[in-house]
Amino acid sequence: MADDRDVPFPYMRWAKRHLTGFTPSNLGMSGLASLTAAEFPSAPPAAYWAPEGPYGDPELRAALAAREGVPPDHVFVSAGASLANFLVYLAEARGGHVACEAPAYEALLRLPAAVSASCSTFRRDPARGWRIDPASLRTAVRPGTRLLVVTDLHNPTGVRLHADDLALLLAEAARVGAAVVVDEIYRELDTVVRPTVARTLDPRVIVTNSLTKCHGLGGLRIGWILATPDRIERVAEWNDLVCPAHPVPSIAIAKAYLREADARVARSRAEAAARGAQTDAWVRGRRDVSWTKPDGGITGFLRLPAGSDGTAFAEHALATQGVRVVPGAFFQAPDHVRISFGLREPDLVRALGALGAALDAWARR
Repeated sequence: MADDRDVPFPYMRWAKRHLTGFTPSNLGMSGLASLTAAEFPSAPPAAYWAPEGPYGDPELRAALAAREGVPPDHVFVSAGASLANFLVYLAEARGGHVACEAPAYEALLRLPAAVSASCSTFRRDPARGWRIDPASLRTAVRPGTRLLVVTDLHNPTGVRLHADDLALLLAEAARVGAAVVVDEIYRELDTVVRPTVARTLDPRVIVTNSLTKCHGLGGLRIGWILATPDRIERVAEWNDLVCPAHPVPSIAIAKAYLREADARVARSRAEAAARGAQTDAWVRGRRDVSWTKPDGGITGFLRLPAGSDGTAFAEHALATQGVRVVPGAFFQAPDHVRISFGLREPDLVRALGALGAALDAWARR
């Protein structure tokens, strides 16, 4: 891994160089394979520009609201989840303080600096199945904290956000007048089908999501924010500056897709659960690595043999076996790697076999 200390988002720089497609030995991809042209839903011809209002296309907002079970005025349509998170930080935390989980998706830790905010972290405890550590959370949250940030399913481990941990987050947010951001980019691939936490209508909750990871439609750049109308208004004002218009053809396809999204996600969820069980059996069959079995999604966090450096191991696995994994250093855990089990079944068998061979050779160094 190159020295990217001065790069705003090192993981994405690395991913754009190395995670370039769903090859049979790529255990690094973070989302489902993109839909093919034949699988795309048919949509009526779309103009290249159309009035959409300050909060996104009204029909798309209504469709997302109905699917998520929230009022339409609690929905903002963004150009992808990455922009959604950036807009939330801009609107809510500019010049303030953010408390974020760790391990964390690196962007969530890098965004505070982009909006002149400071950042501290609270610990996800591996000994408790990556639950939030209460003492660490209380230390991280301070006067001036504007946002408490988590992912659900957790990226990189794939564990779901426990209800008690959500209650803990909300209590800490209330103590300092902050909001709780829940990035739900993987939630729909949870093996337990459950609604967005935004459905509680708790005014402190802000949810971000998109059609990328669980739907295979990342190229559309269709995301959304679920929050109270006053928060949506602040987000929309900043969006006027950074993204004054959304891609109209993408909106047309998204509206057509949402009519069949539940059926597609149900199939993807079942396939991902089967591949997750297959990978869990592989992990349990080895003595040198471990993980907490993911509750869903297509990624898990593999703890390497004691004393291992995840970046060096990732380079070793690629050089010796042609198998790609993501260094845990991108998730603040250098003795781990993130692996994806979103491959087709025969490809996953071969890729895990190659990963095992890389681990065996690693032990013989």
